[in-house]
Amino acid sequence: MPLIYMNYSEGAFSQKSLHALAEEMTTIGVECERLANTPFVRSTTWIYAHEHPVQTVFVGGKSMGTKVVSLEVNVFEGGLDDHAKNQLIERLTSAIRNHGGIKPDTRVPVYIVIREVAPSNWGVFGDRITLESLRTPPADAKPV
Repeated sequence: MPLIYMNYSEGAFSQKSLHALAEEMTTIGVECERLANTPFVRSTTWIYAHEHPVQTVFVGGKSMGTKVVSLEVNVFEGGLDDHAKNQLIERLTSAIRNHGGIKPDTRVPVYIVIREVAPSNWGVFGDRITLESLRTPPADAKPV
């Protein structure tokens, strides 16, 4: 159930590609955390996409207006081992490449920061939620 904050420069994605990217990022997050891929669990994965005017995006201290993307991915502490973290980074980068129209031989300008949150610090829909409850949710759990 990653909680993802995505910042990107204006024009990096069309509305259609942004929606497709959000769907793919949700799938990637659910799979990397080894969660049940159910409508309920998918509804606990939220992505906040923030588009910034190109003149406010700085690279190396210069306003370059490039198609840079940064992701802050909040996950349960202990929910990702090193292999899963590598997969998360590789797959999110690939998704950004594909949906951002970045050529295969070009470096993808993306920063990804994974923040592990203590299990006791997660609350969803007014209750605490655990990693185990998302890996084996009740069959009748209703999505948002």
